[in-house]
Amino acid sequence: MQIVLQPNNSNVIRASLLAFAVIAPFLSIALVGSGFFAALGPLFVSHMLMLYPTLVANCQWWGPVFTRFQTSEQEVWLTIDDGPTPEQTPAILEILERFEARATFFVIGANAEKYPHLITEILARGHALANHTYTHPRAMFWCASAAKIRSEIDRCAETLRTLPERPALFFRSPVGMKNLFVHPALARRGMVLIGWTTRGLDTVKRDPTAVAERIEKGVQPGAIILLHEGQRLAKEPEFNPRCIERTLQRLATHGYRFVIPRPEQLRT
Repeated sequence: MQIVLQPNNSNVIRASLLAFAVIAPFLSIALVGSGFFAALGPLFVSHMLMLYPTLVANCQWWGPVFTRFQTSEQEVWLTIDDGPTPEQTPAILEILERFEARATFFVIGANAEKYPHLITEILARGHALANHTYTHPRAMFWCASAAKIRSEIDRCAETLRTLPERPALFFRSPVGMKNLFVHPALARRGMVLIGWTTRGLDTVKRDPTAVAERIEKGVQPGAIILLHEGQRLAKEPEFNPRCIERTLQRLATHGYRFVIPRPEQLRT
């Protein structure tokens, strides 16, 4: 299925950033006679303008990032990153079943390859899969080369297609970071970048109730919710399932249903 992108200014902004990056060194050379700091100015501004859309999650400057979906109902999209994990995925699936919730699992390809039975179980329960890179290189994905980005996307996609044959149209980058190579790679593969409306910061917070409260404050119809699995597996394997359970409990009291939106519903 082809996802139709809504018109926005991403292409113009992207072209302007790249053009300024090319011009900045020549401006610096021209300003050498005006002093060191004046000459450094264009290069500094250029670097900051390149780093901002790279490091700031959901920034649209490099290209569209879908952060919500269109709906007239009391619906939200629950997305769960970093699985599958044998310690937590089965418990999460049971919780989702209890609340009659559907979710999209943004899986790490290496984990999917290691635990194919969990991928099969996710699909059997009526949930969806999406691409979250093959190795989840969170420390360097923001500065990865075009070849590295292509490899991370393709290796995960190849794994998901074999377990079983279902293409994953959606991609989420590690920690939400992306650089100028990500959108072209996705476009050539018919994929799109998914961000979020609200997240629980469950990779930082230690209290599941605080995680759920944060999501509750930021939720609205059509929201994309970001939660994780795979955190604190050794010391507290029930942590992520509890975060998800308390989030579902709180939002259910407000009448929210947990659905997987159609691609044409996605909005930036």
